[in-house]
Amino acid sequence: MFLKKFRMNSLNFRRCLHNSAVIFRGRFPYYNPHKPLTDPVKQDPEYFEKAARLLPMDDNYIDQLGKLYYEKVSYERDAHLKIDDNLVADQVKFGLPDIDRSAVRFPYKNVDMLSNAPESVKRIFSVELGARKDLSTAWKQALIESVSHHSLDKSSTEMRIAWLTAMIRHYSLLVSDISKWTTKKPTFLTHRIWLYVNHRRKLLRLLREQNNESFERVIKALKIAYHVQKQPEHVKTRKAWAEHQLRLRVEEEKEKRLTALHQSYLENRDKKVQELDKRMEELNEETKKVQDRIKQIQTIEGVVDPKDKYEPSLITELTEYTIHRQLFYHPKPTMKHYD
Repeated sequence: MFLKKFRMNSLNFRRCLHNSAVIFRGRFPYYNPHKPLTDPVKQDPEYFEKAARLLPMDDNYIDQLGKLYYEKVSYERDAHLKIDDNLVADQVKFGLPDIDRSAVRFPYKNVDMLSNAPESVKRIFSVELGARKDLSTAWKQALIESVSHHSLDKSSTEMRIAWLTAMIRHYSLLVSDISKWTTKKPTFLTHRIWLYVNHRRKLLRLLREQNNESFERVIKALKIAYHVQKQPEHVKTRKAWAEHQLRLRVEEEKEKRLTALHQSYLENRDKKVQELDKRMEELNEETKKVQDRIKQIQTIEGVVDPKDKYEPSLITELTEYTIHRQLFYHPKPTMKHYD
């Protein structure tokens, strides 16, 4: 009975597996948007914002902004692991210090007998013939000594930053070596690099708040580029990023055109002023000619232009009105008529 039930269950399972194989494979093909960052120019945090400002303002401007955003997102993960240590440009040493491989390994560094031993014995205990762990220890020790306060410093913030820097660069070198012979990404290393990078940024932020001089000394000695990361609520989506870049581009284009217009006004000001002065002189001469011609016409018509100013009558009496009428032959428009 049990065997019969087991056979029926196996048959149903195979039938289900055969009929619903698409569920196990996935309904849609998997697409990985992330790409390795290989161009040193693109490790600048403001590279894509600068590239967006150089796009031509044509009908395809919004589409080009969308492509730039997707390219920016594809490089963000790899850039997060590499830009602080400039690992994109330095694909040979990965920021690791030069080590004397003929020197004695760190565990045997204080053994007095090796100081007088022959060269063949020293070579056995050298870093060159040691394991990868010995080389990693030498790198860590060299970076720690460059920033530590003293030889017994084992817990300071500077020492921990140097240790994390050595681990990040060493693991990045291993990831690069592994990627040469396989396409599968070593996630057991990249995940640790991610954790180390975030923890080092936290320590750098604390050191910057506590002692800015020590912070500057550490990033200069270890050659670290410190970038302030944006908070998740300030990270823009594709639409918001494109709108923000378009707004910046419009403001920049407006300021550029206003500056060019102002500069053109400044350059043509002297020429324009001379033209205006010449035109004013021509108009003044023409006005003077017209006024002279009007005076000639008035003289011909018998209209006298008195030089003295006429004062109107203050006492409106009939006798005075008659006298004025006899003198000027016609009343002034402002005088009253008593006829």
